[in-house]
Amino acid sequence: MTSLTQSIAGFAAGFSRQDIPAASITLAREAFIDLLGVMLAGAGEPVVPILKAVTAGDTAGPPCSLLLDAGQRRSATAAALVNGTAAHALDFDDVQFNAHPSTVLVPAILAEAERSGASGLKALQAYVLGYEVWGELHSREKNSYHDKGWHPTAVMGPMAATAAAAFLRGLDAGATRVALSLAASFTGGVVANFGSMAKPMHAGRAASSAIHAVNLAEAGFTAGEDGIGAPDGLLAALSPHGSVNRDAATGLGSRWFSTTTPLIFKKYPVCFSSHRPIDAILDLARDHKLRAQDVAQVDVAVRGTQARVLRFERPQTALEAKFSMQFAVACALLRGRVGLVDLDDAFVAGDAVQSMFGKVRFTHLPLNADGSPPLADRVVLTTVDGRVLDSGELARAKPHTRLKEKFLDCCEAGGFKRGEALFSALSTLETLPDMRQLCAAPATDKAAHDHPAPIAA
Repeated sequence: MTSLTQSIAGFAAGFSRQDIPAASITLAREAFIDLLGVMLAGAGEPVVPILKAVTAGDTAGPPCSLLLDAGQRRSATAAALVNGTAAHALDFDDVQFNAHPSTVLVPAILAEAERSGASGLKALQAYVLGYEVWGELHSREKNSYHDKGWHPTAVMGPMAATAAAAFLRGLDAGATRVALSLAASFTGGVVANFGSMAKPMHAGRAASSAIHAVNLAEAGFTAGEDGIGAPDGLLAALSPHGSVNRDAATGLGSRWFSTTTPLIFKKYPVCFSSHRPIDAILDLARDHKLRAQDVAQVDVAVRGTQARVLRFERPQTALEAKFSMQFAVACALLRGRVGLVDLDDAFVAGDAVQSMFGKVRFTHLPLNADGSPPLADRVVLTTVDGRVLDSGELARAKPHTRLKEKFLDCCEAGGFKRGEALFSALSTLETLPDMRQLCAAPATDKAAHDHPAPIAA
């Protein structure tokens, strides 16, 4: 009988023969655009220079660039770690499957593709593969990993990214199975670390572990037959109530999560659990011409599973503010937006923001009678003159539909000067013959001598 790990490995090893939907390639291209912009914006976050310093001596194997800068080189594993952490540092990266797929997939693919000189089309195909594996694994567990304390990005990401990296490396099904079982032993990341540098590092570590797993498998390392789906494998170990499906993945290639369950690109650089209420508050304030001083109280009710990651009632730093409903409400009312410039320690700790926290009543919506989560959040805003303004049910956050605008804003925030050229290259990524052409050294405005002429220069 084919195991779950074997079935995923077979799908990955034969993925070049799949008839990939055009919409899936489009999704992958948009994921690269959004994620690389967010990564460049996050390059200046304090966690990034720490990791760059710690990995300074890690240059084993074919060199890969940090933050699209060919003047800063590391091993593929170290590059994936730094790039993945930078991409998640602002919490502005896309979401799906109760996780952040691209912040793991893109850095792993970028490192592996740069290592081998893979084409842009091959990189996009690898993304689709990783996304399908992620969706398959996510679909097998009906209960929330967050409730158990697991960070889904950190525990699902390594397997999905390993499938993508193994495809780019050209591993056969046997070696890919080993890599996937190894990746199952490389997972980990807990919700208790949200609001600290450890949270974005979860994503970087997941991306890095994929390269590490593929390196070991290619070198002849061994691992269990079914590290993912065995009774004592990863999914069983992670499952909050032991109800996970561990059967072989027979639906891969016949259904496409990349077409039925596409990414959501974030509008605000804070936890996605606060996005629906932010939308509602901005709409209510605009429609009723309200200022912060006009508001007496804000009642926000959010689904319990998502509400639990909003851990900080009175955040004191920008890192904490990303996981605070109180900050999201205060910022939306005080500034009429929640943007990158607002995630500032001084603003978060200032009297204007701190004094707003007492006006926010944040409650968790209970589960439905059948144990399923409620489908909608709600905001009720009470003004100082006694008006009660109700958002109604908030089933979905408004997606960010202006990817170029967000991308260029992120490049500007990160001090990256070639945003327009990079956006142009990414917009036709499937025509790029060599992924190394995305990387250029700002100090010399040209790529390293062993790289092709840079498109992004």
